[in-house]
Amino acid sequence: MSREWPEILCISVNHWTGLPSTMQHLMQVFGRSSRVLYVDPPIDVFSAIGRPRRWAKFRGLRRVDERIWVLSPVALGNPSDPDARLAFHRRSASRVRRAAGSLGMREPLVWTFAPEHLGYAGALGELALVYHAADEPTATSRRPERTAAIERDLMDAADLVLTASQALLDARAHTGKARRLPNAADRRHFGRVLADDPDATPETLAEAAARPRIVPRALEGLTGPVVLFAGAAYAWFDSELFLSVARARPDWNLVAVGPPGRALPAARLPANVTLAGRRPYGEFPWHVAGCDVGFIPLREGETATNCDPIILHELLLCGKPVVTTPFPAALERGALVRTASTVEECVGAIEEAAGERTDGDARMERVRYGFANTWEDRARTALGYVEEALVARRAREGGAPP
Repeated sequence: MSREWPEILCISVNHWTGLPSTMQHLMQVFGRSSRVLYVDPPIDVFSAIGRPRRWAKFRGLRRVDERIWVLSPVALGNPSDPDARLAFHRRSASRVRRAAGSLGMREPLVWTFAPEHLGYAGALGELALVYHAADEPTATSRRPERTAAIERDLMDAADLVLTASQALLDARAHTGKARRLPNAADRRHFGRVLADDPDATPETLAEAAARPRIVPRALEGLTGPVVLFAGAAYAWFDSELFLSVARARPDWNLVAVGPPGRALPAARLPANVTLAGRRPYGEFPWHVAGCDVGFIPLREGETATNCDPIILHELLLCGKPVVTTPFPAALERGALVRTASTVEECVGAIEEAAGERTDGDARMERVRYGFANTWEDRARTALGYVEEALVARRAREGGAPP
């Protein structure tokens, strides 16, 4: 195998048109140099009724970039049982292989993100099989034990296992195939939006993020510090802590960007809390640039233990001080991130962070961290891991390195 990008067939758990996650970010980087077929999670026929934006997914294979194609498998319903999901992917394997063949993909690198993607193992003529654990799959499973068993089979079949966090790595290290691949920041996107230059220097991006030209609607007219949470406010989000901080400091503006779920019912929000909802990714950098402090309050539990929030990297890329609850990925970043547990501790940490807004040296230290941890870096590292895995496999089989 050469140092060039291989063709990649990505079996995803996030729709291509959703806000970019680990899957989309990596595939966008790979797609600059090689062909990528990105397979959406199944689209439920009934979920598209009355939702015209979803109808394009029923057209089959569609091109979304110069070298990137998307295929959206169709399902009658959206099963949550792990065996039902596994069976769906087994049935879908022949269609996915035909789509890859129509693009001239003969020996793609197959990149999977969920245990039930075991249904594709050995069925796609793959060069190698990667299993990428970006989150803990049993944490949201209806049948955690069965999901864990399917995951063990997938790891046995995989040539390489990647994990986003150290906790995920530790739990899979016994395979001998596991490597850590942390999340990162989209330097080019933030540079393009904030500084009109995808190749902006750290200094240029820091200046653009400190003095944004555009104020998004959710931040218009706000006076006083803006404290931003960005992400899905689902079960792992500590809404009680978030709202308690807002009540403790009515002179602050706490803004949540992303789906609020049931954690933040608008009917009982303090006056200084703004729910911006889902925003297009092209607008999102303006929300990050417009805040004074990033706040990531997560509940203790499996999700917090195993996560590596992309927003953490994006806030640092823009030079913003960050306060989080003490989950492992935040603690790993040392002095770059302040951690706090109680309402009083969070208020104190945010106040201290807000006072650091004009500290240019501290801001540049965060920006440089963001520039040193980009998706381009992660893609190159991942390719190196794939090469190592192929060499190891060929050595086990007694042949020459690929």
